[in-house]
Amino acid sequence: MILIADSGATKSDWIALDSDGKEVFMTQTLGLSPEVLTRRVIEDRLANNYELSKNKDKITHLYFYGAGCGTDRMKKFLKEIFKEYFPKAEVSVKEDTYAAIYSTTKIGVQGIVCILGTGSN
Repeated sequence: MILIADSGATKSDWIALDSDGKEVFMTQTLGLSPEVLTRRVIEDRLANNYELSKNKDKITHLYFYGAGCGTDRMKKFLKEIFKEYFPKAEVSVKEDTYAAIYSTTKIGVQGIVCILGTGSN
């Protein structure tokens, strides 16, 4: 099962897809910005979500796109937490701008993408 997350500081939206690309579930957690949260808080937010907890051993790939994931240190921090929580998953962590770009532009086509989230000024 593939799990994709789009996370800001306020909330995280999750969708799980089966091998045919069909939706298995959608869910939401509080935000998981690694710049402002401790490991314990992130682990609790994952564990307190019924769908994530129920399916954590079925996840084979996790694609996490989040605010605060622009540095290698923050990517590594989250990757370690996710690999522990989703033990069978290959984990990819990228900043949230990647999700915005992937979802709005075609491969090889230039574009401009903006995110207007909690941290926008």
